Amino acid sequence: MHAHIRWFEEYVAGFLTGNPEDDHHLQLKREHSLKVLDEARAITPTLGLDAAAERAAHLAALLHDAGRFPQYRAYKTFRDSQSVDHGLLGARTLRVEGVPDVRDARVRALVRGAVALHNRRALPPFASPELALLARIVRDADKLDIVRIMLDHLRPGGQRSDVVVLHLEEDPERFSPAIVEQIMAGRIGDYSAMRTCNDFVLLLLSWVHDLNFAASRRAFRLRGHADELLGLLPRDPRLTPLRDRIYTVLDT
Repeated sequence: MHAHIRWFEEYVAGFLTGNPEDDHHLQLKREHSLKVLDEARAITPTLGLDAAAERAAHLAALLHDAGRFPQYRAYKTFRDSQSVDHGLLGARTLRVEGVPDVRDARVRALVRGAVALHNRRALPPFASPELALLARIVRDADKLDIVRIMLDHLRPGGQRSDVVVLHLEEDPERFSPAIVEQIMAGRIGDYSAMRTCNDFVLLLLSWVHDLNFAASRRAFRLRGHADELLGLLPRDPRLTPLRDRIYTVLDT
């Protein structure tokens, strides 16, 4: 992966402007991409992939957010609903730039496909079994590291960035009952229902319903992500059943 990482580093450098705030957000996505690669490398050995599929999964993990950099340059936001679908933008970017140092057409197609699908609410039925598997690897790896980043920004005394928390309001007591209902029904939360940072916490918790591999659920549990996210929510009786629901899913 050394040549791929070198290409990615040069790609990111092309978007840096010297503005400390903008470059901070772009470097955050750079670090995130490298950590998602690490997460994918921890998941794939448990799945019995052939060498080409494993390589494609790792490369897709590294490049999954290729669209974030032109997105931020054009719109100064990471919120797709206020700008552009960064998964599709990333796939288009890789089609224009070329998937770095990959001659195998199958691998190139899998990488672009996984990048395009990694941020979908659900995978479309037209995805082949092989593409769907790779997209699920990237989706799990992405979620695991996003939770790390968001906890850094949401916990008391943590970093603060309106861009990272998608410009949501800070209100310690407010949350969306609709997202709680979605979690209790076994669904992931709806971005459009988010109004406050508590809603983002709920959304992150809802992702346990979309962790596809036992290794991913185990990592989420053992790293204390569920404990810390639940601890950020207000003490409200409407949230009492939520804890049991989350741990029941993680223990499957």
